[in-house]
Amino acid sequence: MRRIFACRVALCAGAVTFAVACGAGPAKSAADAEPASESSAEAPAASEPADSAEPAAPASEPAAGEASVADVQEVLQLVLDDEALTPYLHLELPERFPLRVATRNLPKGIELVKATKPVVLVDDPAADKNPILVFMEVDVKKDSASVRYRYDIEGIRGACTLERRDGRWILKKSRVTER
Repeated sequence: MRRIFACRVALCAGAVTFAVACGAGPAKSAADAEPASESSAEAPAASEPADSAEPAAPASEPAAGEASVADVQEVLQLVLDDEALTPYLHLELPERFPLRVATRNLPKGIELVKATKPVVLVDDPAADKNPILVFMEVDVKKDSASVRYRYDIEGIRGACTLERRDGRWILKKSRVTER
């Protein structure tokens, strides 16, 4: 089985976009993270196809109004702390704690914590036999963010929308669906 890992960093219109796709085909659309019976008034985050094997050059210092590595870290931490996700992680099981997260091609230096322990960052999920939470898309803009993830061992996909209020990120909307 072939796995594709790609990352695109787009610096335009005040946004930093990190998209990570893992699997044998193209990344799933935004509709795949939502149940068929639900409709969302939100437009899916625009991103380039994630089928390129060449990682983009890492972003240096963000320009005025763009998201920083600290913003990406804060957004991802809020997603990990989401009460809708926590029951599916089963951190009481030894093979699931500490939590393992696939973060290939995300900014260097990100440090995340779940249930009092640092998250184990996994560059190559195919080489790791433990359950791994995979961030499929992380799109952080100046005042809004969206994150899509999957946790294959539980057969779930999740989508979160976040916004910045008074200089702090908050989780605005979260949805976890079972497949």
